[in-house]
Amino acid sequence: MSSKTIYERESRALTDNDVQSAISYSNSKWIIGKISEWRDTKTVGLTLRITPGKVVWYVRRREITLRLGLASDIDLDAARYFSEQTHLAAKRKRNLREFVETLVHLETSHKYKDPWGSAQIADQFADETSLLAYRKRIGDTGATWTWKALTQKFLAYQLPRLKPKYRKQYEHYLTLKEFSCINDKLVGEIRLRDLERLRDEIHLNHAASAVHRALTQSKRMLTWAWKYQATASGLDEVQAEWWTRWSFEYKTKQRTHAPTIEEIARALVIAEKFRNLADGEHETYPGTIGALWGVALTAQRTGAFLQLRLDRLFEASRIDRKLRGWKIANWTSEEMKGGRDGGRPHSLPIPPAALKVMATFHREAGGKSSWMFPGRDVRNRVTPAALNLLMYRLQGRVYDHTVRQKPARKGKPGPKPKPRKMRPDLFKEYGIRPFTLHDVRRTVTTFLDDRRLGGAATAILGHKTAHSSIDEREQLASVTEQHYNRSQKIDLKAEGMAIWVKTLLAACYAERRKLEDSRAHRRRLAA
Repeated sequence: MSSKTIYERESRALTDNDVQSAISYSNSKWIIGKISEWRDTKTVGLTLRITPGKVVWYVRRREITLRLGLASDIDLDAARYFSEQTHLAAKRKRNLREFVETLVHLETSHKYKDPWGSAQIADQFADETSLLAYRKRIGDTGATWTWKALTQKFLAYQLPRLKPKYRKQYEHYLTLKEFSCINDKLVGEIRLRDLERLRDEIHLNHAASAVHRALTQSKRMLTWAWKYQATASGLDEVQAEWWTRWSFEYKTKQRTHAPTIEEIARALVIAEKFRNLADGEHETYPGTIGALWGVALTAQRTGAFLQLRLDRLFEASRIDRKLRGWKIANWTSEEMKGGRDGGRPHSLPIPPAALKVMATFHREAGGKSSWMFPGRDVRNRVTPAALNLLMYRLQGRVYDHTVRQKPARKGKPGPKPKPRKMRPDLFKEYGIRPFTLHDVRRTVTTFLDDRRLGGAATAILGHKTAHSSIDEREQLASVTEQHYNRSQKIDLKAEGMAIWVKTLLAACYAERRKLEDSRAHRRRLAA
């Protein structure tokens, strides 16, 4: 059985001879099983730590201990200088680890030493507000870029060109934690094997779609650097875009499912009837139910549709007297989804019957919010995530909070998680095949195509066509004018909306009657 390590501590005014004695002591048999520390009484906190075969300088402070280096590399005068500069840096509230690391490196690795200049440089690196510290944080060496520096430069270039709502997500895929393995590598020194190892590591921790996004954006970033920042990025001697070979086998799944009108209507009815879907959960908020009805009645994308405000509903009778009682909802190009050329302003005439349904839920939510579909806090609106969660809840899908629960430690079991919530699958119970809200758009397209109103479906859904160009004058039109522009095809949209809303509401009425009849039948059987 090995004996315990013996600690020796003493204080003395260190001399050069003491340092040499410490080195000799570390190489002798007398230090075996011991750790000895000699504190210098002439310099606050400066300590020699002697262990078998090693003598190390340390600066000990109340809040932190800093390693300077080996006594064989740093003499006594240099160690005292480093210690004194460290205490001065502490008064300036610098990052002491950064300060010591930089100062020692500059003083021990440079042929021509400049103590005052080295201290100034180290101070700038340790000052988190300085330019040098910023460049080090992003990995910019000042000569050619590291991967981290390239990422920062590319994001500074690319993010302003994206819509604000996409910027955070775009940045996320370029700054995954797995990139840390190449962040400090110079771009010019990165090889395909590095990128493939990175790809495999991302795939271990993320879904295939995330791997695809990370690779696609990274390759675009490398191409940008090669074309426009070749010298700075270190790619000036690269003759071809070799990183295009960096690939991941991924194929997007094309959705073809379109729920029937009866299924959509049944889902709306049960969502309205069954608002308390599990014990211990709050009821579905009226604004969320109203948003669900609104998306089904208008077939709009949730991202833009849920941004609808009351002041963005305009009287349709100004365009056509036949549309008396209708209102036109309007979304700007920034609010609409867009491809490479961006979104376009979109206007949609909404029939009185659909407006009545949405207004009912708005009143139930308090009737004071400026949003058409207010959330729990009337100052905020319902989000697409809330609608998706409602669809999951209706299908009995529950997030299992015990999956990532750490096993109880011996002696410290901690609080046990509550039992998993049980939620009925109302879709299965009422004969509804699973579908997403985006699938409703496919149903509307098929429904209107069968009635030779395919053009109306395209206009209602906001799809681009080969001839759907939009001039600069319309792009710059004010919000209150955009819904009156002829290119919005209000008459065509109104024709399609009228027949779709009428058909869906009729189906909802029929499904509500079926639900009431089935519940009455169950009560009679129970009696």
